[in-house]
Amino acid sequence: MADPAELCERAAELVGSDPAESYRLFREAASMGSGNGLFGMAELKMEGIGTEQDIAGAENLFKEAAADGHPPSMYRLGQLWSGAAGHEEDPAAAAEWFRRSAESGFPPAYPEHAGILLYGYGVAEDPAGALRWYRLAADAGDPLSMFKIGYMLSEGVGADRDQAEAVRMFRMSATAGVPEAMLKMAELCISGIVPGGDRAAFNWCRSAAETGFVPAMYRLATMYYQGDGTERDLAKAFSIYSELAEGGEADAEFMVGRMLLEGLGVEKDEKKGFESLCRAAAGGSQIAVQLVGDIRRRQNTQLIRIDGAEDLTR
Repeated sequence: MADPAELCERAAELVGSDPAESYRLFREAASMGSGNGLFGMAELKMEGIGTEQDIAGAENLFKEAAADGHPPSMYRLGQLWSGAAGHEEDPAAAAEWFRRSAESGFPPAYPEHAGILLYGYGVAEDPAGALRWYRLAADAGDPLSMFKIGYMLSEGVGADRDQAEAVRMFRMSATAGVPEAMLKMAELCISGIVPGGDRAAFNWCRSAAETGFVPAMYRLATMYYQGDGTERDLAKAFSIYSELAEGGEADAEFMVGRMLLEGLGVEKDEKKGFESLCRAAAGGSQIAVQLVGDIRRRQNTQLIRIDGAEDLTR
């Protein structure tokens, strides 16, 4: 008689090359009482791999496995009730399934359960409980949970403030590659809480920006613009601001407009600069709104003349 664990192992190997056979093997394992078999069937049904896509059918399989104490299935049910895959959202149900998964010892559920307790998603807020679960997640190697612990200890949420431990957590998270933590380390260097000054701050910020983290990219552009922690490089600043502006970042669009108007790091082009300022203002940049208004007033009094501004300001 085939061993269910071996069937599931073989099924997992065949997902990419023979998904129909993979589904059959998971089903055979499930018929022998394997929670992993039920879970594998549900995962394939979720994506329509090797069988027809059937979210409701997948949910039923997850429930069957969860009823037999299968923590990964409890975790998936938590995700579904959080609104994943277009499923109806029920915060209380999501919180319950994540709790059960976490308490069953499934590490991916630890930070989910912690976040639910921290923000009161479907349950009463419990910052101290959240901190305990984030610590368990961090101990299991989750670098984002390390960042969360750093934040909570630095703000005194769920425990007394502990700046030294917060910095240690931020550093561990940043070293593990979490961009939010890298940017936080940059801020700590600038404030003097962590040694290294502007140069260390620049290095942390650049590392975070290289991951595509938008706040870090904006900060890096500003550091190039001002020459903080590095030589001033207006061309690099303009390049980063332009990339962010193309992604709809209004404050970056403002800087693009300003640099075009003044010819900083790019050939001066007042018309394009004004167009950028108008887009920034439309996108919600308050400083752009103010500057566009100033230009309009100056245009009307003939103090300046920007080609095309008459049409753009109507």
